[in-house]
Amino acid sequence: MFWRTIYGMTRALANLLGTVALLIDSLLWLSVLKASGADRFVNGVFGTRNEYKVVLGAALVGSIFSLAASIRGCRYWLLGLCFSVGTLGYFTYALSR
Repeated sequence: MFWRTIYGMTRALANLLGTVALLIDSLLWLSVLKASGADRFVNGVFGTRNEYKVVLGAALVGSIFSLAASIRGCRYWLLGLCFSVGTLGYFTYALSR
């Protein structure tokens, strides 16, 4: 079902998903630069208990969107997929310590 949905989408939608994925990943990396401000924002909006779920969920959504863009969009989205998977791996490792 998931693959049928990906192959049925237009290239414009796939490119839009890839762009959204890179924006999500860029915001996650920008949060590393100013961690205190990002912590206050996430704690204020989602609560202290859900901080890890929000960050890892955003990284996972970015990876899924990049996967869809690399399958249906152009081949250059494979670089975006590598960036998204690297972001997911980094934040999983950093938050598990």
